[in-house]
Amino acid sequence: MTAFEDFLAKATAPGPDRLIPGCVVVAANRDGIVYSNSFGTQSVDPGSPLVDTPLSLDTTMWIASCTKLVTAIAVMQCVEKGLLNLDDDISTVLNEWKEPQILVGFDDATGEPILEKAKERITLKMLLTHQSGMSYGFTNSALEKYIEWKKKMGMGDSRRVRDMCFLPLIFEPATSWSYGVGIDWAGQMVERVNNNQSLGSYMEEHIWKPLGMKSTTFRLNERSDIVARRSDMTMREPKGTLIPSPTRFFPEDTPDDQGGGGLYSSPADYVKILIALLKNDGTLLTPESIDTLFTPYLSAAAADALRGVRFTQNQELEAEKDSWAMGGVVAPVDVNYALGGLIAERDEEGGRRAGTMSWGGLPNLSWVIDRVSGIAFFYGSQLLPAGDKASKEILGLFEKAIYSREIKALS
Repeated sequence: MTAFEDFLAKATAPGPDRLIPGCVVVAANRDGIVYSNSFGTQSVDPGSPLVDTPLSLDTTMWIASCTKLVTAIAVMQCVEKGLLNLDDDISTVLNEWKEPQILVGFDDATGEPILEKAKERITLKMLLTHQSGMSYGFTNSALEKYIEWKKKMGMGDSRRVRDMCFLPLIFEPATSWSYGVGIDWAGQMVERVNNNQSLGSYMEEHIWKPLGMKSTTFRLNERSDIVARRSDMTMREPKGTLIPSPTRFFPEDTPDDQGGGGLYSSPADYVKILIALLKNDGTLLTPESIDTLFTPYLSAAAADALRGVRFTQNQELEAEKDSWAMGGVVAPVDVNYALGGLIAERDEEGGRRAGTMSWGGLPNLSWVIDRVSGIAFFYGSQLLPAGDKASKEILGLFEKAIYSREIKALS
């Protein structure tokens, strides 16, 4: 047992010192999985039948924003076919966005939102790189207020993407960066240029089946075999105690396939995508399209905004008492954003190389593709809230074990 494995075995052991309920870690090269391990159990609920069930490579997880990479691949396939163009105005496909508006404030007397017409068009490239001006309603206070106003006005709160994700912009396109619903709209574009084929059906035909992925779906209620392997969700209370989560956060019966965060998958399935991008053999995309997927595309203003977000996150982590801060997380001034995820712009000493792409999912999942080193890795869990400190520490230790060759299979 390596030092990393010994640490994780103790960190996931039931008892008062348990750091996390469990996790699945996978490392791969261009030939496939070279290391995988699972620690902990699928539940911390004493009343759950999963409390003694170990996590495994085949455990079903809500992968949340790990979905975004899969949607970006689908988009690039459509670009290859000439169905979409990265630099086209999205309103050529999405009629809803012919006249995008920016939320600039609220009327003090009436509480009504003040909207201004955007001067710039929104492109597909902006959707994928989060510089369109779209954001998430639950992470932006102004949009939260706007959504509440809509409800008061009886405008409804449909869970269809065209309603739920049709919110005003929070800045002029290409002038800043905000993580948001752009990739949900990109998924809608894939559907509309493919004769309204559902996003899940498209992915199954063009991504999952070619890779032999049989445990991935948007439609959990239609796949009892996938439901049967699903982990419980755990929540960490503010004082650090792990409890059964009162919510799974994401509804199971969504009317649309949400390209920004709606997939359920297993670690064994998801890592097949990472391997395919490493292998670069044309199964999913041409080599040129994969290069495009990894190319940073932020404007100078958007890059500054992204780096500001990362800087704030790092400061918050480093300010925490006893933080084993950042592990292998890239320094905030050295990141950009590509069509597929966050890009490291410099080598990390003893770690990931410049050009490495990474992202994650809300219940503390992460994926990394380092094409220069020929390594990809995945960390999977079902723990709320996002950005869990202990989970970040463990991901950092896993990355260190990979690049130091503590994990011998990668030597």
